[in-house]
Amino acid sequence: MPSKKTLYISDLDGTLLTNKSGLKDRAAELLKRLSENGTMFTYATARRFGSADFRMKKAEIKLPVILMNGVIIADGKTGEIISLNGLEQADLSGIKKAVEQYGEAPIVYSFIDGSQRASYLESKKKRVKSYLDDRKGDSSIRSCSSYDELFEGNVHYLTFLNSSFTDEEKKELFGAEKGFAYTEYFDCYRKNELWLEVFSVNASKENAVIKLREMLNPDEVVVFGDNLNDLSMFKAADRAYAVSNAAEQLKETADAIIGSNEQISVPRFIEAEQAAVFAYSPHVNVINEPNAKRFEKAMEKSAEAAKLRADAENGRKSGAETGIGTLNEKRIHSVLKNYFSNDYDQEAKIGSFYADIVTENGIYEIQTGNFGKLNKKLEVMLSVCHVTVVYPYEKRTRVISADDKSGELLREGRFRYNNSLTDFLLELYRIKSFLTNPNLTIGIAELDVERVNYVSAKTGKRRKRGAFTKTPLALRREIYLEKPSDYLTLLPEGIPEEFTVKELQKYTKTTDAKLLLEILLYVGAADKIGKRGNAEIYSITL
Repeated sequence: MPSKKTLYISDLDGTLLTNKSGLKDRAAELLKRLSENGTMFTYATARRFGSADFRMKKAEIKLPVILMNGVIIADGKTGEIISLNGLEQADLSGIKKAVEQYGEAPIVYSFIDGSQRASYLESKKKRVKSYLDDRKGDSSIRSCSSYDELFEGNVHYLTFLNSSFTDEEKKELFGAEKGFAYTEYFDCYRKNELWLEVFSVNASKENAVIKLREMLNPDEVVVFGDNLNDLSMFKAADRAYAVSNAAEQLKETADAIIGSNEQISVPRFIEAEQAAVFAYSPHVNVINEPNAKRFEKAMEKSAEAAKLRADAENGRKSGAETGIGTLNEKRIHSVLKNYFSNDYDQEAKIGSFYADIVTENGIYEIQTGNFGKLNKKLEVMLSVCHVTVVYPYEKRTRVISADDKSGELLREGRFRYNNSLTDFLLELYRIKSFLTNPNLTIGIAELDVERVNYVSAKTGKRRKRGAFTKTPLALRREIYLEKPSDYLTLLPEGIPEEFTVKELQKYTKTTDAKLLLEILLYVGAADKIGKRGNAEIYSITL
C-alpha cells in the first residue's frame, strides 16, 4: 500500500451514484474491499443520513460522513450526529415572511422532539412532487397545513425547487450577514429542476472537509464531485477531480477529469492509486502467436501423466475405459498448465490457497470455468503479486463418437467454429470487481479441441454421465487483456461510433451484446452518452 495516508471523499448523486441514483454492486464491492485493506473513504452529500445510507449500505462506510452539504457530520455506520451547524443563531422571520408572501413551497428540515423531519406544505404538494416521489415510504417526511407549522422545531436547512426569488432577493434574504449561506444548482437527474438550498453560514462541504481533516489527520484529502454544490469542497482539498458528466464550471476548477458516474470511475480511480503494483512484464501485443514447440511438449507431458494416472486407477483395462472420467476436462487444464509453467513451479501455496503456476512474472491460474470460485483466491493473491487468469476458449471443436467398450471409432465429425464469447463474458462477470485491478491480467487461450463421446455401439447413446474426453489439439492464439483498451479486441470490426444495445447485437451476432457492453462499461472502454427515443446510446471511449 502507498505510504501516504490519503482521505478520499466523494459526492454521491451524479458522482458515485448512477443516473438512477443507486450504487452499483460492483462499486460497493470495490469500496468495501478498499476500506477493509485500510483505504480511507467517505462521502459528502446534500442528502440526509437515511437517504444516503439506503444507497451506500453495501459499501459499509466506516468513517464519518458529511450530510446536507456540510450541515451535519455523522457516524457512517449509525447516523449518530457528530457535528451540527444549524440555524439556531439565525433569524428566520424574514425568510418565513418572504416565503409566505411569494407563495413559495420549501422543504424545511428541522428537529422536532429529537427527530429530524422534512416538512412541506400540503397545499403546495404539486410543487414538490418530484421530491416526494423520490422519497416514498420515508416516515420522516411531514405534511403541514400552514406556514407556522412548516417552520416548527429547530430548523437547520431549507430546500426550494424552482424558486421564484430573483438573484437580488436571494442575496437579501440569505446573505452571510444574516447568518445564512446558500447554493444553487440544477438537479443531476431532472435537468430542468433548479435546487436552491439554504443553511448556516458556518456550514458547507468545505468546512465539513476541513473538520474531517482535523478529526482523521490524513496526509492529504482527495475529493470527487459533479455539481456546483461541490465547488466549496474542492477548495478544501489537496486534489479535486470532476467526473466527465460534471457541470462545466466544476470541471474548470478540477485538477483533472475522470470517467463518468456510470463507469464507477471514483472507486476505480481510488483502486488505481491505492493498489500496490507488483513487478510484471506486460505483453507487447494483445494478440500473440503461441509457441508451437512448447505446446507440443506440454501435450506430451500431459499425456504421459494422464496415462500413469489412468493405469494406477484402472489397471490394464481397455483404452476406452481408461480414458472415461480420467481425462474429462482435466486434460485441457493439464496441457495449459504445462505450457504456461514452462518448467516453473506448479501448485505453490499462497496463503491458504494453491496457485497453479508461480513464475518470475507472477501467478498463472488456469480456469476452465466457474470463475466465481476465484473471488476469495484473487483477493489474497492480488495483494502479493501479479495474477494472470487464463481461460481456455474452444474456438474449434471436432466431435468423435467411439464405442464405450472397445474404443473403436464409430463416427468422426468435422471441426465446428465457436464464435460466441458469451460463456467467457459470463465468467468475467463473476469476477467483475477485480477487472480494473492493475495486478490482474485476463488471458484467453484459443484452442482446437477434440471431444470423444463414448457411446453404445448399438444405440449410439452415452451410457453414463461424463463418458467423454476432451483433448486440446492446437493452441491457435493467446490473447491478453491487461488494460481497458485491450477489451476492445472482443468487439467485431465495423462497430459504429455510436450504437444502441440492439445495434451492437447485429454485429456481435452469437455473443450476448448486453453482457459484452456491461464488461466494456465496467472497465471504462465504453460509456453511455445519451438517448435516441427510448434507447440508450453508447460509444467507445478509448
